[in-house]
Amino acid sequence: MSNDEPNKESGEEPGKELNDMRKDFVTGVEYPHPFAEMAVNLCRSASRYICILSPRLDHAAFDTPELADALRALARLSRQTRVRILINDSRTLVARGHRLLQLARRIPSSLAIQKVVEHPDWNGETIVIRDHDGVLYKPAGSDHEGFYEPDSRASTQKHLELFEELWRHSTQDTELRSMSL
Repeated sequence: MSNDEPNKESGEEPGKELNDMRKDFVTGVEYPHPFAEMAVNLCRSASRYICILSPRLDHAAFDTPELADALRALARLSRQTRVRILINDSRTLVARGHRLLQLARRIPSSLAIQKVVEHPDWNGETIVIRDHDGVLYKPAGSDHEGFYEPDSRASTQKHLELFEELWRHSTQDTELRSMSL
């Protein structure tokens, strides 16, 4: 039987398995929606950690009750769960307030926000990484060329390596600390 013939025993069409594997790969993801909903899906399905890289942690995509609830639930799973967020500019977060900033102030042992300044490997893209196998990506300067791969270790690894490199060069931003008076 050739690869082009249907499998008469199983009734499956040729290439069906390949199509099933690719159905979770989504290109042309628009920002902020449905990017925001896909970010929530990744966070809800995380079992160990979430890494978010975003220049300003835009309110439209990241300041939603659904995302805050998903990250809060992840933080409560165990002591080993972690949420790490890297930003470049904290002014809007501090001026307008942000659900994820409030969450980081309440559970600093599980959720950390740090600042990364200029780095030659970062072009301003926005990335959400789940565990070792899920990634949501938006290139800098484009609001419709993102992609979503909820089950790709290879793609996730590449983005996780960038995140780890940036995290090593990041610092705590004093503007993000809670001021008790």
